[in-house]
Order: sequence, then structure tokens, then C-alpha cells
Amino acid sequence: MRRIIAFMLVAVLALTAGGLATSNNALAHEHRAVGDYELTVGFLNEPSIAFQPNGLSLEVKLFPNGVPAEGDEAAEASGQPVEGLEQTVKAEVIVGGGAKKMDLPLEAAFGQPGAYEAHFIPTLAGDYSFHISGKLESQNVDETFDSGPETFDPVDSPDDLEFPDKAPTNAELQASINSLQNRSSGGSDDTARALGIIGIIAGLIGVAAGGVALASRRI
Repeated sequence: MRRIIAFMLVAVLALTAGGLATSNNALAHEHRAVGDYELTVGFLNEPSIAFQPNGLSLEVKLFPNGVPAEGDEAAEASGQPVEGLEQTVKAEVIVGGGAKKMDLPLEAAFGQPGAYEAHFIPTLAGDYSFHISGKLESQNVDETFDSGPETFDPVDSPDDLEFPDKAPTNAELQASINSLQNRSSGGSDDTARALGIIGIIAGLIGVAAGGVALASRRI
């Protein structure tokens, strides 16, 4: 019992500290030409870790003379940021081979013309896809960007980063709670008190997640 409560307290601290420490500087994105526009897509925070606040990072530039070859820094510098696309472009995140999808309302990134972001918290390690559709000014767009070795990294499990103790998984926590609930039906005051403590800590985890997500949007 004490071990479960301790792990849940650690989860609150880790979520708050880890989320606030996550960098907004993306390390790996995919660059793709759509007509005379270049789309740069990836995770907002990299490396991306399951259960940490993250999101979609989208940057759009116009090259009137055509999108230059990747690595042509001089030509890349001539790209014109395209603003106002949060009104005409839609985005969604896809996971599990298309099994689950969620709409991602885009918003303009503060102080970064032509850059857009949409926030969410990935709760499953593995590959993710971002689907971008709509209009880039007069140019139609309907493109899917998949994580991979040549694009942007998938979401990593936090297991390999936890030290010295491993936090219990959601399934393990739920199993422990179910066991405690069964015991509490017998009228144990200690068990009922423990369930109350776990409920409070679980609530704190939710508040911490929401607070970190809000703070990341303001950075």
C-alpha cells in the first residue's frame, strides 16, 4: 500500500518537472514540398515521451520559384512564412495503424510567423501520424506524415528513463485499486482511507497534467 502511494506521489512530481523541462525545440521533422509550399512537420517536443505534454509542430513556407532541394541553405532562406492557415488548414493525429484518430485544432505559434502548433498528450508508445488537409492559400493540401527513421521520431515509453524505481503502469495501478475496493467492501477503515488517499493523488496527477500542458502552451 505504501509503495503504491509513494509511486503515485513520484508520478505527480515527475509529470510536473519532466513536462516543464521538455524543450520546444524540435530535433527531427519531415520536410515535404506541396506545390510551391514547404511543410515541416513533427512533434512539438522531442524526444517525445508517452504521458508527457506534446503536440503537432507545423511550419509552412512559400517559395515562389519552387521549393529548393534540401540542404540548399541559401535558397531555404528565401522562403516566405505563410500566416493565417489556422483558419483554412485542418490537422489530426493518428495512432495504431489508423485505429484511433483525434482532431487537432491549430493555433499560430507565438512570435514565429508561419509556424503552427496543436497540443495533446500521447498515452501510447509507438508510431504516430499527422494528417494535414485543407488549403495553403490557393493550394490544396491532403498529406499524411508518418513517424519513422527518415522523418520524425516515434513516441518513446518512459520505462527506460525511470530510475531508480519503475513507476507502476496504469494497468497495475487499476489492478491494485480493484483489489483495495474488494477489501473495502469488508468494512476495513484502513483500506477505505487508503482508497481516499489514492483518489486524491490521482486527482493531483490530473491537475498536474493539465497545468503542465497549459504552461507548455505559454512558453
